[in-house]
Amino acid sequence: MKTAFIYNKAYYLNKIELMLHLEEKTLREILNKVEKNPEETCGFLLGKSNKNDKTIATFIAAKNVSKNNKAQRYEISPKAYLMAEKAALENKMEILGIYHTHLNWPANPSETDRLAAFPGLSYMIISLREQVFSDIKSWLLTEDFSFKEEKIELKII
Repeated sequence: MKTAFIYNKAYYLNKIELMLHLEEKTLREILNKVEKNPEETCGFLLGKSNKNDKTIATFIAAKNVSKNNKAQRYEISPKAYLMAEKAALENKMEILGIYHTHLNWPANPSETDRLAAFPGLSYMIISLREQVFSDIKSWLLTEDFSFKEEKIELKII
């Protein structure tokens, strides 16, 4: 499954500023899905990209199938990845990233997040404090397997 994402568009991560464009409406829809959930929540970010910009058009929620503590871990099934890839192709989009929540923890990637990440994908982390939105950040895994923060630009439509 990893190979499907490794061939995603390559970014020269250390040389450019990266930007993730997201409609405010889409963010509100994601927040409505994740707030009040006592477990880490996750899903896919779909849209289009160019050299250093990604524009999120929609998202697909995924079930957290982690067998460990779901309040601190998330896992997405291979079947969910395939379904998201199919939906992206049918809509002439691509999987640009993964979103997930951190409950009562900052919107920074954990070591567990880093070890499970694919290079080239955005990892949008939504921090919830007492199950209410607190912060949001997006990260890209670089070729040296460290994270670089992406700026998030909200578009009000």
